[in-house]
Amino acid sequence: MNIYRFREIDSTNTFLKNVREKKDYDVAIAEKQTLGRGRRGNKWSSEKGGAYFSFLLKEKEEISSEEYAKLPLVVGYSLLRTFEKIENLDFKFKWTNDIYINNKKLSGILVEKRENFYIIGIGINLNNEIDEEFKEKGISLRTLNKKYYDREEVILKVINDFKENFKYYLDGNWGQILNYLNSKNYLFGKKILIDLRNSKEEGIGQEIDKTGEFLVEIKGEKRSFSIGEIHIKRS
Repeated sequence: MNIYRFREIDSTNTFLKNVREKKDYDVAIAEKQTLGRGRRGNKWSSEKGGAYFSFLLKEKEEISSEEYAKLPLVVGYSLLRTFEKIENLDFKFKWTNDIYINNKKLSGILVEKRENFYIIGIGINLNNEIDEEFKEKGISLRTLNKKYYDREEVILKVINDFKENFKYYLDGNWGQILNYLNSKNYLFGKKILIDLRNSKEEGIGQEIDKTGEFLVEIKGEKRSFSIGEIHIKRS
């Protein structure tokens, strides 16, 4: 496991994509990202004091593509479990790649693939102050608890916990993981707008199904979505 540390970088995901000699669980850590991004290219606020990092997961032939398709949800499950160890708070999971608390975003996940490696990028609002443009939507752990957190200690804990939780998933415990995620489902019962790029759908958030897709009640009928950016409708 190699650890690459940067004071500032465009994107830790991009850096790991371009590393020639890749190893399982190599990690890139940045104090600040200038081009930090989330799913579908959304901008991620990357102020100094946050934890911005990516690590590698080597694809194994014996694991099916269907199992890897659930990787963002397994990362979300693992991240929730890690946060609960750090602080006894009511963290929520927003399908497919965000952790929320107090109706604000605490952490985001971005899973990409390059050749036979998955790049798992995570941003955590840790010790940082949230920029004014993001204050209505984002929150940091330090804001919540008035405590300072050791950034690298938290990052390594996230990665080590993921190793254990990924094994737990592969050992046949998807049902337990899914039940837990649904118990923490931030979108359940909320009026939402699903942006599918070429069209938009409105409905009421339901549960995550066994395939990892998100169910939405639209005009009295449950429909499943595997892609799409979800926004909560404000009344």
